[in-house]
Amino acid sequence: MRALIPLVHPEPRSFNAHLAAQAAQQMRHDGLPVQMINLHANGFDPLEAPHHPPRRPRPDRFDAQREQRHSAEQGQLPIDVQRHLHLLQTTDLLILQFPLWWFAAPAILKGWLDRVLVYGPVYNSRQRHEHGVMRGKRALLSVTTGASARACAVDGREGDTRLLLWPLMYSLRYIGFEVMEPHLVHAVRSGPAPERAQAHDAALAAATDDYRKRLAHWRQWPIVPFNDSEDVEDGVALRAEATAYSPFIRHRDAG
Repeated sequence: MRALIPLVHPEPRSFNAHLAAQAAQQMRHDGLPVQMINLHANGFDPLEAPHHPPRRPRPDRFDAQREQRHSAEQGQLPIDVQRHLHLLQTTDLLILQFPLWWFAAPAILKGWLDRVLVYGPVYNSRQRHEHGVMRGKRALLSVTTGASARACAVDGREGDTRLLLWPLMYSLRYIGFEVMEPHLVHAVRSGPAPERAQAHDAALAAATDDYRKRLAHWRQWPIVPFNDSEDVEDGVALRAEATAYSPFIRHRDAG
């Protein structure tokens, strides 16, 4: 069993960095080997682009999927992608640690998915969803927000954070992961006013302690439900009798 923790934050002293380090410590305490990678510190290039493949099948037109599959089959994936892909393929627990910026994950994380979830080795037309390459493995989004829990609730002004994270969770399920319910820490602010600093730090310390306790039993962590292939008619639309687990995939008469 192995764990992989990609950290997505440009400040090495951030609370996100602290949470990633605490998660790694807890995993190691429980005897689970951990690899933590700092995408910003490593200078990971998030842009999938024509200059990455050393030998392109069609130099006149860039097709990301075709280029990725060709490079993988030829053993010529870019060095950084090779390394991250190997870490992903050999992990049993993936923990993505990042802040919510502009109601989504930071751009470098999206770019990491674009480049490391390589067409061919990670997914193809026959290996997706419950039949995905990563089946039997688990993934967790550990996310911080600047707004309060109330503002990030289903009726909050900031919008339902869990719903905002659904596309990312679905991407992980698409390649086969069992996706754990997101771990959310709200009201994470840098440089609080002096009169609020102590309470702010105490709240974050409590949140960190709770996170470590939950990670100690990560195998019992709740799993996000998704529709499997048997719920989909002709591979494209939700069956009338199937349960809808998200507003993103719902019955037409549900509005």
